[in-house]
Amino acid sequence: MAEGRDLPHDALAPARRGFVRPYTSAAWEQAYLPGNGWRGPLAVVRTKGAEVAFARKRAGKLHMWALGGYYWPWRGVAVEPGAGEQALAGLADELTRRPCGAVLRMGPLIEGDTDTQGFVALLRARGWRGLKQESGQVFELALPASSEALQAQVSASLWKNIAYLRRRLDKQGAVTAERHRLGGSGAAAVLQRAALVEQASWVAQQGREVKLVGAQNQAYWAGLAQHEGGPEVVLWLLSTGGRDIAYSLHLEHGQTMCIVANGYDEEYKASSPGSLLSLDIFRDAIGRGLRLVDWGQGDSGYKQRWGARPGARMMDLILFRPGLVGAVGYRLLKKALSSWVPL
Repeated sequence: MAEGRDLPHDALAPARRGFVRPYTSAAWEQAYLPGNGWRGPLAVVRTKGAEVAFARKRAGKLHMWALGGYYWPWRGVAVEPGAGEQALAGLADELTRRPCGAVLRMGPLIEGDTDTQGFVALLRARGWRGLKQESGQVFELALPASSEALQAQVSASLWKNIAYLRRRLDKQGAVTAERHRLGGSGAAAVLQRAALVEQASWVAQQGREVKLVGAQNQAYWAGLAQHEGGPEVVLWLLSTGGRDIAYSLHLEHGQTMCIVANGYDEEYKASSPGSLLSLDIFRDAIGRGLRLVDWGQGDSGYKQRWGARPGARMMDLILFRPGLVGAVGYRLLKKALSSWVPL
């Protein structure tokens, strides 16, 4: 098929393999634990070729072991490249033998992470029970093969408006978009630049959860970016007259880009800097051969203007270890959690 947008969902989903690596949960532990109801250290269960990490989590009156790692874009099992079902089977055996709690919370998980889905299936085959709750659905943009095809799939009014706003903003100072692959000595400076923009965005001003502001957040992204072989940490910055006014934070792996966070300085809202930066990002991604943009959950209409559509579903699981304690816990929580359904 010539157009990326014509690819069926099930052809794009396997691209999500490889976003979870052993070091991703370790970087999260170093930056955030203990805090926000979590207690460290991580309990890492590993076998040759695969591992999974849990930490103690308080949720209301409940205390349980929960899958560790940064919340966005999702959590999962870390599998080395080339390791197959045998590695996952060994991991399922090891977790079943290891007494690290009768109740395990796993989430957020995503469709298309075939490693984690396979691991859960192997646990169930070993007698584990489970409850599931869908937590949302991500929007996906299947990138076409060219910038011309991208223009054809969005409205003419959007394209013309972006061109007009760019010309108008350019009169205040040259408009530039920079792509920064984090890692090395320059990461701290770039993260700080983006954090200043996030601080001036509606997210920070309305007290929402920030992803770049603060020492913990910056330590996490800087630490994550030091490792190779997994997702790249990428930060885009849009500037006018030398002033940063918009940012976009991504994880990239293979032909897939996950947009973790983006925003802009509220002072420049009338210039739609987010749209200007999005166009530069998508053109660059097409030029580098990327095929899928995972834009995260929810859409006020902005994502669909670019051709994004509802795609992979997100879910949370509660797994119960084989045995009497797990069986009792399953019955009690199945009754108490009316919105959760059996696996």
